[in-house]
Amino acid sequence: MLSANKLYKESGTTLSFKEWLEREKAKGKFIPNVEAMEEFVNADGGTSEESSDKPEITAKSVENKQLFTSVARVGLIVVLAYFVYRTIKSEIK
Repeated sequence: MLSANKLYKESGTTLSFKEWLEREKAKGKFIPNVEAMEEFVNADGGTSEESSDKPEITAKSVENKQLFTSVARVGLIVVLAYFVYRTIKSEIK
């Protein structure tokens, strides 16, 4: 795929690059940005020089999340059961 700069040079126009690019866009032609496409390829699984800032998901982190969720659910059930018990007990008196 040719870059916009190469297409501009091949066109042989007397317009400046900026004017030529605006004219091509007005015609509805797609002028690819080769550098942006290379970055997209890297984001899609190619090799990249930069390291990722996202934390790695491991089985241990998933296990910890599931444990926390389970403890939170049990705690919620205990609190709800207490309030139901207290409500029933106060109605009996």
